[in-house]
Amino acid sequence: SSGINAEYGVLTNSPYNFIDSGMTQMIGNHWMELFDVVICLSKKPMFFNDTRRPFRRLSSNNEPTFGQVNDLKKGEVYCEGNVRDLHQFTGWDPCKILYFGDQMFADLAEPVLNQGWHTGAIIRELREELELLNSAACQQRLFLLNELNYLINDVQRFIPHPDAIQLLDQWCTERKKVRHELLDQHPTKFGSIFRTHLTPTLFYRRLSRFAEIYTCDLTNLAHFSPHHYRFTPTRQDLPHEMHCTSQLDICRAKCSWKEAQPWKQCR
Repeated sequence: SSGINAEYGVLTNSPYNFIDSGMTQMIGNHWMELFDVVICLSKKPMFFNDTRRPFRRLSSNNEPTFGQVNDLKKGEVYCEGNVRDLHQFTGWDPCKILYFGDQMFADLAEPVLNQGWHTGAIIRELREELELLNSAACQQRLFLLNELNYLINDVQRFIPHPDAIQLLDQWCTERKKVRHELLDQHPTKFGSIFRTHLTPTLFYRRLSRFAEIYTCDLTNLAHFSPHHYRFTPTRQDLPHEMHCTSQLDICRAKCSWKEAQPWKQCR
């Protein structure tokens, strides 16, 4: 739109015929007008780490030509190539590129680790995950699980009192039952791809390393400005940091209250 200098590109391992059919179905015959650069058959992750592969322009019958490519023009389709020439021909600053992909290692690892790009992941399974987490049954079980965790930790202060031992056994049994119920709620046999009870999965650990943001649908970015290319992740407290964070929250609340009522002293 007017006043926006953001540029857009397509970088895919798929052949042009496949991309053209999909884009035409979703957007229309004019889809090429929306992108400044279109690159197919890029052979990622080789695209990011092999600088010897030149760009080739596709002819009108979608065959690669062998003439030298010195720039990337809007309206043209290119194949192969490498990330060094992409930066040189477009003038794009690697630190201001936001790149989305759906393959963890082919799409995301090299750009974020070696090129300095900002990256986002498309995770189709996230839609079902969110629908489940927002269901009333799941919310109820999560609340119950958190309460049981607190009670189990708290009641052990009273051991060896026999009532405390009996309650501890009962709550541990109930906690195990609730955890299995949460697992059984997932439509897949192995449960969530993001966590196993309290432990993040290896998939999620890799995802949090290679992507700053993840979503189930790229159209969710319509809520953000085209200039928004940095998504700072929320800090996740470690067990030994939780008390410090809670104290910081109390201090912030006191400071805000004091600024709102300067005639009173905050103790």
